Amino acid sequence: MNFKKLASLTLALSLTVSSVNAQGLLRDAEIERSLRRIAQPLLNAAGLNGSSVRFFIVNDSSMNAFVAGGKNIFVNYGLVTRMKTVEQLQSVLAHEIGHITGGHLAQRIAGAAQARTAAGLGVLLGAAVGAASGNAGAGAGVIAGSTSAATRNFLTHTRAQEASADQSGIRYMQKAGIDPKAALDVLKLFEGQNLLSAKRRDPYAQTHPLTQARMSAIRSFVAAYKPRPTQQAKNAEYWYARMRAKFIGFTGNPKSVLRKVGKKDNSEIAIYTRAIAYHHKPDAKNAAREIKRLLTNWPNDPFYNELNGQFLLETGNAAGAVNAYRRAVQLAPKEPQILAGLGRALNAAGDYKSSLKILKSAYAKDPRDGRMLRELAVAYAKNKQGGWASVVTAERYALQGNFKLAATHAKRAQGLLPSGSTGWLKAEDIIGYARKLTPKKKR
Repeated sequence: MNFKKLASLTLALSLTVSSVNAQGLLRDAEIERSLRRIAQPLLNAAGLNGSSVRFFIVNDSSMNAFVAGGKNIFVNYGLVTRMKTVEQLQSVLAHEIGHITGGHLAQRIAGAAQARTAAGLGVLLGAAVGAASGNAGAGAGVIAGSTSAATRNFLTHTRAQEASADQSGIRYMQKAGIDPKAALDVLKLFEGQNLLSAKRRDPYAQTHPLTQARMSAIRSFVAAYKPRPTQQAKNAEYWYARMRAKFIGFTGNPKSVLRKVGKKDNSEIAIYTRAIAYHHKPDAKNAAREIKRLLTNWPNDPFYNELNGQFLLETGNAAGAVNAYRRAVQLAPKEPQILAGLGRALNAAGDYKSSLKILKSAYAKDPRDGRMLRELAVAYAKNKQGGWASVVTAERYALQGNFKLAATHAKRAQGLLPSGSTGWLKAEDIIGYARKLTPKKKR
């Protein structure tokens, strides 16, 4: 991990994280891959390298999306569930991509320089990464951002920036052959928000000011659209449906979800939704029945095998979970979160030697998964490598934005590791940046 980049980002943003655990990010391999698939034609149209843009889901039922920390796009799960088509979601992503290509984050950072005293020091959404929570919803939990007024103010775009992102986003949709009318449909959901008090407005309307002039301009852009060959992502609607099913199953009221889906609907998406809703209820017997149906019909789907592993692990069958996760890893060996799931299952089964190897591999691919860091620390400790256990624990707290605890564990690591070793130097970096990023007490 590059702590210099983390430090510079933190100091530049100058935002409070007083309510850092209030929401959370939902880390999930399937959902993040689906978002990348859906966004790819827009990224291509914008001339952006898809691998340079990361997508994160915020554990928030309200509608919102924003860009932070460079090329990181954050989307509330509530936005995904309330969109009626994949094109509507793509219109939001295109708009956020427009903010990236327009350099609007850099402009906000420059404009926030005078706000440091009021906002204080911290990490915006833990620099887009974080520490584990126990939330099983949609996979793994990571830290969340602040809901403070300082954060909302920082994320709010100017009217000029909104107009620029609108124009760019619609141009990217047109270039990709995706009907930009979806953008107008989305913004219609927010009409009338300006008549509400600030506390009652939807977060998206607060951070993306909606004016009559903006709506009029978008209507003009949409009216000028001339259909062209589509570059739509393959099976985009299908992957969007799976995302929605996962969110609805994990976050909705299980009884309500099961009632809406019904028992007679034997479509793949319905089975998927029921499996998750039953597990969420919890009803292990019916959840197992539905996941078995998925695996019988789609045995080579890595995410269904991963979900089976999660179900088994969370119902106390660690050995079964290990087998399920191993199958998922065979099918998707490059997915760090699936590797982390296998490591977690191996820890639960008491095979700490194997878990350490797997979790170190997951760490190498994605060191910003807080739950993985927690499991890796356990594996190191069980393998009598207490120094490294303290190092990764320090990293986890640093990613949380809790630099006081990060420094405590980093100092402990230095006391256990040889001076000048790789782990010792990592701990030294953490201590150094913790000093810079921890607000000084007033005398």
